[in-house]
Amino acid sequence: MIDDKSRLYYLFGGLSILYIFVLFYYIGDYPVWNKDEGLYAETVREMIERRNFLDPFYNYEHRWQKPILIYWVLMPFAYFFGASAFTIRLSLAFLGVATLVLTYFFAKKLFNDKKLAFFSAFLLVSSAGFIMQTRHIVTHLMLLFTIVASFYFMYDLLKGKRDKLTVALFGAMVGLAFLAKLYVGVVFILTTGFLLSFKEIWQNKLAFLKKSILGIATFSIVAMPWYIYMINKYGMEYINFVYHEFFDRITISYTGSSTKSDPLFYPRVFLGLFAPWSIPLIVALFVNGYKNGLESIKGLPKNLPLLLIISGFFVVMVTLSIPKSKIPSYLLSLQVFASIITAYVFLKTPFKKALKYSFFGIQSLLSLALVGVWILYFDYKSFEFLFVLFVLGISFLYPLSNVEWGIFRVALVSWIAYFGIVSNLYKEIVPTFFPFDRFGQKVAQIRETQKRDIPLYTYNKFFQALPFYAKTKMISIPKVPEAKEFFWLVDPKEMKKLKTSNLKWKILDKGKYFKESYSKLFKIINIQKGYTSAKKSGDIWLLWVKKR
Repeated sequence: MIDDKSRLYYLFGGLSILYIFVLFYYIGDYPVWNKDEGLYAETVREMIERRNFLDPFYNYEHRWQKPILIYWVLMPFAYFFGASAFTIRLSLAFLGVATLVLTYFFAKKLFNDKKLAFFSAFLLVSSAGFIMQTRHIVTHLMLLFTIVASFYFMYDLLKGKRDKLTVALFGAMVGLAFLAKLYVGVVFILTTGFLLSFKEIWQNKLAFLKKSILGIATFSIVAMPWYIYMINKYGMEYINFVYHEFFDRITISYTGSSTKSDPLFYPRVFLGLFAPWSIPLIVALFVNGYKNGLESIKGLPKNLPLLLIISGFFVVMVTLSIPKSKIPSYLLSLQVFASIITAYVFLKTPFKKALKYSFFGIQSLLSLALVGVWILYFDYKSFEFLFVLFVLGISFLYPLSNVEWGIFRVALVSWIAYFGIVSNLYKEIVPTFFPFDRFGQKVAQIRETQKRDIPLYTYNKFFQALPFYAKTKMISIPKVPEAKEFFWLVDPKEMKKLKTSNLKWKILDKGKYFKESYSKLFKIINIQKGYTSAKKSGDIWLLWVKKR
């Protein structure tokens, strides 16, 4: 007979396989499409094209906004098998798996509890923010990995294990965080460590300095060579760029970020990115009660593992809330801390009944929302819809006997919901409103066939994914180009400028583009389905223009 504990582990293994499927499913079947993906993918492609793996270039110009590590992480499969949406995303998907494994071992080290470690990783891989970020070419997942790796060794240091290997590994991980996002990860790590060991550092300054030398040395060996190379090659030009980039991030609200200086912006966004677990977490904290909560807080200083992850969570939240530029995806840096804290609360709370009902309620709401969205937006007669109905039905069959089974059921519905979005939304929306893979491939093909360096222009617009497919520099100008022959990406409303000039043209392709933030995917699908006015989308034509 298989006991209930064994069933849980078997189910965890089976659902982990399902997670791997969801993670890797369809990652190469939709093109590089949004701003971030275009920037990172094209930089990787140009580094491979130039055979220069130290100088990041985008659109054949310096790209110094990000340190080098993200490009090295994204490059391996693209280098050996050619740069494509699949090969570049594949590296990120494997980094997602590595982050899952690291989360398990980190939670296990903290609490010496395999069950809690299993569920920490499980909550992470079924949270909305983590699933989304492992499918999009951005830096946040890599920053998360380096932060958690640093905390893994920081815990040993805080416990008093300060042998040379531990100190060196901690310094090396902080160095990787510095290569991942410059000062951001280092601030999160060192601020947390300083807060938790301030008293000891103050009382033993000399001993602390002696122990720190090795960590500083390994940090420098890992982090500094590339920066030294850049400063040696570009001098004050690079230093000034990094300096202004740092202060602009703090004082300027970038496009796509929150334009209001709102200290509660990230706490609100976190509830959405940590869905579906944010609601039962609130329920668990609420039912724990004032008295139990107060006792837990009083006992927190003696509970170093819990103190470490709670401190890390709040240091990241507070630090991110200070700059004026607020971008929701930055909160991925919280996901591992949030997952471990939540697993601890779920498994240790004495009020299991309230949690079970909250899980059942969330499972039911998610299921109804998924079926409703599918019928409203997608083809409810499709194979995918029948598969989703089948899985949802199974998820309600087994009795909700304990909290662990409730977690599994909610996670399953969460994954199936994302599977539905991936198999429909990306399949339909991205090719419809982001046709720059088609446009770019036609430009590259004609340039190669004609064996001529025909320039590519856009009329007063910049589409970050276009250079990746066109394999040439894209130039955005507010007037008709003066070149004798060129490709021109233009809104047909601006065609009158061509008609009054001495030019002839051939329409190579037509498409649509979305004028607002690419993050508003459901607004895009509302436009496609006719539920919303199409004013937020525009027509775009690719022309091959020559002088008469």
